[in-house]
Amino acid sequence: MRRLFASTALALTALPAALSAQERVTLWDVFSPDRIVQSFLHTGIQMIRTQMDVQYGDLSVDLRRSRITMSDITAWPFLDWDESGDCQIDIDRITVLTTPIDLTDRFKATARLSGVSADKACFPEDVHQAFDMAALDSLDVPRLTVDFDYGMPKSDATVRVYADVDGVATVDATGAFSYFWFEADDDLDDPYPVWFLESAVLSVENKGLWEAVQPVLPPNLTGENAGAAVQGMLEGLFADVDAGGLNDAQRAFIASAAAVWPDFVAQPETLVLETALDEDVYLDFYAMEDDFGEVFTLLKPVAALAPARVSAAVPVDLLSRATGEGVAELSDDEKRTVGAALMTGEGAPRNVEAGLALLQPLAEGGDGTAALTLAEALEVRAPEDAYLWALRAGRAGEAGAVALLDRLEDDIPLARVLELQDEVSGSDSHPGSALRTIAGIREQAAMRMSGKGAARSYGIAAMWAMLAKAAGDPEAADILEEIDTMVRLEGAAGRDAWAETEAGYAKLAMEVWIGQNLPARYAE
Repeated sequence: MRRLFASTALALTALPAALSAQERVTLWDVFSPDRIVQSFLHTGIQMIRTQMDVQYGDLSVDLRRSRITMSDITAWPFLDWDESGDCQIDIDRITVLTTPIDLTDRFKATARLSGVSADKACFPEDVHQAFDMAALDSLDVPRLTVDFDYGMPKSDATVRVYADVDGVATVDATGAFSYFWFEADDDLDDPYPVWFLESAVLSVENKGLWEAVQPVLPPNLTGENAGAAVQGMLEGLFADVDAGGLNDAQRAFIASAAAVWPDFVAQPETLVLETALDEDVYLDFYAMEDDFGEVFTLLKPVAALAPARVSAAVPVDLLSRATGEGVAELSDDEKRTVGAALMTGEGAPRNVEAGLALLQPLAEGGDGTAALTLAEALEVRAPEDAYLWALRAGRAGEAGAVALLDRLEDDIPLARVLELQDEVSGSDSHPGSALRTIAGIREQAAMRMSGKGAARSYGIAAMWAMLAKAAGDPEAADILEEIDTMVRLEGAAGRDAWAETEAGYAKLAMEVWIGQNLPARYAE
């Protein structure tokens, strides 16, 4: 008994030390945002269980990475045509990604499913024949992705659906919209889509679908005159739908389908349907619903064996010369094209270093397009370098440069911003012609403040605004007040840096005010 007591006492003595060595649970752990969201999701799953039986292995939430994951899911949905309950859906993993926490001007949502398998019983009986043709007992989808990317400032959007189906096909559908929203002036309960389409692509890569379909196709669609057969078939189908005759867009689509079909039959790999738009187009759904030909007039669809973006890739010969010894022989347009492709990874494998080598000399020479490309590509990698290029792009009047400057200044301290601005504008000469009128002075202050038409410089903007305010201009007073507010909200380092910058430009403003006798000039 004594030994037992001694052992118990020793254990109790060691317990506080053991607890202190471990991480303790706090109220923050209980009420953390991740845990709260996870609790809501568990509640939602309980609601889903009223519509189907669901089991899963794990559910995790990481709001810092804007990610929700769910793994090892099995579902048995309640389907009208599956009275015996044979339908079972298995999913290895579901990943939902939403807008990163550091982005406020875009909404992004991605749902990615991996390892999806659904029994034939999960589909209506009239679909079972397609399973039998493809010799499939279940639909297996290694990867299914749905992306939605929406921009708040411009209301632009990109929608993409990707599905890889074992033994059938890989399907990739993408739509890019320059404007994407809804109109509800007449009826809030029935909003009408206001969509301006820039491009749309549907790509189908054969993984067994053609081998299943080919045996049941008419022989003329797979023979020597397959192109002419497709043309005749489509012309007949369109004539049945619209007796008014074919329009030019319909004829163009039929011609493209007839041209690519024989090549696909010879090598059945990929078929593409995409728009051939020169500019964005308003999708008038009422007009398309009433007139089948209007669908083709608006969308201008064409058939191809590869998306236009693949065909538009930088030619290998040009890419080799641009990244090798032949770069000196390239024109500025070629350098700009290849450089942009290398910086963005669109049209060539991304290589920031090689793209920078091509675009930097152009940007330094005043090419605003090259400067903006560099700024956008370096925004995340090197914010200060991106800021320098954005200053030059703004000076060239490039759209988007001002917004980029604003975003970058959120992450760069004011003291460093002033140094970067001085690096670009410190040796600039100032137009004396602007002194002729107060409006001319005000314009210089506004351009330097915004960074469009002239490189942004708060010091130079303040100098011009000092002159205009001294002459009684209220807008110039607003510019100075905006600068003062910005400085006031900065830390000590920013305020000290601005005091030095302001003193230099205030001295220059005073010299101009007295030397040019501006009060007398504006009093005349």
